[in-house]
Order: sequence, then structure tokens, then C-alpha cells
Amino acid sequence: ELREARAAREASETRITGAETRAAALEARLQAEQAAARQRYQDLEGARERLKSEFQALAAEILEDKSRRFGEQNANQLGQLLNPLREQLVDFRKVVSDTYEKEGRERVTLQAELKQLLELNRQLSDEAGSLTRALTADNRTQGYWGELKLERLLESAGLEKGQQYLTQESFKDDAGDRYRPDALLLLPEDRHIVIDAKVALLDYQRACATDIADSERERFLGQHTAALKNHVRELGDKDYSRLQGLTSPDLVLMFVPVEAAFLEALRRDPGLYDFAFGKKIILVGPSNLLASLRLVAQIWRTEAQTTNAKAIADRGAALYDKFVGFTEDLARVGDHLDRAQKAQHDAVRKLAQGPGNLVRQAEMLRDLGVAPSKKLPPALKDTSLPDEAAGQGDEQAP
Repeated sequence: ELREARAAREASETRITGAETRAAALEARLQAEQAAARQRYQDLEGARERLKSEFQALAAEILEDKSRRFGEQNANQLGQLLNPLREQLVDFRKVVSDTYEKEGRERVTLQAELKQLLELNRQLSDEAGSLTRALTADNRTQGYWGELKLERLLESAGLEKGQQYLTQESFKDDAGDRYRPDALLLLPEDRHIVIDAKVALLDYQRACATDIADSERERFLGQHTAALKNHVRELGDKDYSRLQGLTSPDLVLMFVPVEAAFLEALRRDPGLYDFAFGKKIILVGPSNLLASLRLVAQIWRTEAQTTNAKAIADRGAALYDKFVGFTEDLARVGDHLDRAQKAQHDAVRKLAQGPGNLVRQAEMLRDLGVAPSKKLPPALKDTSLPDEAAGQGDEQAP
């Protein structure tokens, strides 16, 4: 075994020695090839530099020779190529400028609309807060809020204050007592409709709370309905139709500014509407009041059209009368023209026609030896009669 190990070691050493010898030979070969490669690189680099110099010189010569001819031959072609591009660039610049300006205007418009939207949102928030405060305040504050909402409905219907409706106008009855209706609708032919908006809604607001029992809610709703009915009774006792200076029908509009409160009262007391009508009161909520106000606005538009139609008819009648007078004057002018034409015709006959006409007699004077400085026009002489007719005319002339 020792001999085998020794033999294996010797064989390994022999292989290692052979490998080292081959490695040394390969390294020497590699160094030689690297040296040859460096030499070839140096040769190539030198050739490249020479070619570069020669190419630069040749290129400079060619460029100098060709640039002149290129500039002369292709100046027009280059202009033809660049001019459309220049025009397109100008158009593109204009489009960009217009787009930017339009975007700027739209941005300003959008900002304005956003500002209006924010303002509208603020107004809605304020109105919601005002509604809450009004419904939780005393009856007088609720009355002011109802009057404000009533006037907004009047404006929304297209009615003009001072022309088609009045607010807080004062009237007296025969006893001298003063009354001030919340609003007064003006109708054609000096007719009026009274609108009352002072309705207490505190019980309804309490019934809308979320933290009360159902029994309490029913009690508040019952009180709300009773309050409306009591207000109907009080309003009916005022009898606005008897006020001085007020031409009002027997019926008065009682405005409940909260639609839900109006409908809830009618639901709980179906006879409330008939009860109010018996008191010459018509109960209205925002929806049906707005419809009624728009009907009044339409009545005013129809009245304006009727007034305009009457004015047009009056103007047409006056125009027709004037036209008849013109035709009569024109007929008289025709008569005068006819008489003038007849007189002119008679004068012409005496001048140049018929026996003893003036033209022929004047010519006879010239024939007798009168020497005038001027001569009559040939046309007049041609129309005069011959001598024989003239003689006859002389015999007949007075």
C-alpha cells in the first residue's frame, strides 16, 4: 500500500509538472500574442489617423466645392420646404394662443361659477339655519319668516312689487280701526286679493324632533292642527272685504309656509279645508300658492296683451279715418287737375287750333309786313289753320 501511495504521488507530481510546463508555454504564447496585438493596434491607430487626416482634407475640399453649388441650387427648394413649415408653425402658435386664451376664459368662468355655487351653498345653509331659528322662535319671528317666504314666492312667480302686488299696506274700516295685510295681490280692473302669512308652526317643529315619544309627537301635531284652525277663525273675523280702499273678493288666501306642515294639518283634519272655506278663507301651501301666483302673472300678461290690442285697434281706426280723408283730398286734387287740364286744352285751342286762332292771326300780321325779331316755333305754325279757315274764323270772331 505504501508503494502504491508513493507511485500515485509521483504520478501526480509528474502531472503537475507537466501542467506547469504547459502553463508556462501558454503564458509565453499569450504574452507574444498580446505584444503582437499591441503592435497591430498601434499600426491600425496610425493608419486610422492617416485616413482621418486624408478624409478631413478630402471632405473639406469636397465641402468647399459642393457647398457653393448646394447653396445656389437648393436655396429655393429649401425655401419651398421651410415656408410651409413656417406657416404651419405660425398657425400652430395661433392655435396654441387661442386655446390658451379660451382656456383662461373658461377657467375664469369656472371660477365664477364655483364662487356662485359656494355662495348658493352658503345661502342655502343660511336659509336652513334661518328656518330652524324661525321654527323654534316665538310666533312673531315665525310671522316675519312667513312673510319673507311669501315675498320670495311672489317674486318667483314673476310678479313685480308695486305694480302687481303690495306688502304691508295699511287700510281702515268704517270704525277707523287699522288693518295691515301681509300681502295684497293687484288684479286688473282695480281688484285685490289678500294673502295672510302669519301662521304659528312651533308645535309642528316640536313634533318633528327625533327624541320624543310617539304620544308626544301626536299631541304636538294635534296642537299644530288646532292652532291652524284657530288662526282660520281669527282671520275670518277680520273680514278684509269691508276695508276702505280695498276692492277685495270675499275670499282670503291663508298661506302656510311649510308644505309638510300644511299637508299634515289637512291629513289630521280632512274637514279643515271646508271649515276654512266656510270662513271665506282658502288654505294654501307653497306649491299651490305658487301655481295661483303664476296664474295671476298670466292674467296680467293677458291684460297687457288686451290693452295693447285695444291700443292697436284705436290706432288702426285713426289711421283708417286719416286714410279716408287722404283719399277724399286726393279725389278733390283730381277734380282740380281735370279742370286745369280742360282749361289748358281750351287755351291751346285758342292759341293754335280752330278758326281765328292766335298763331294764325300772328302769322298773318307777319305776312302783312310786320317784322318781328323772333319767329314762332314751327310746331305751332303747323297746327294753325290755313288762310281760308282763318278767314272764316275772322268772320265768326266777335
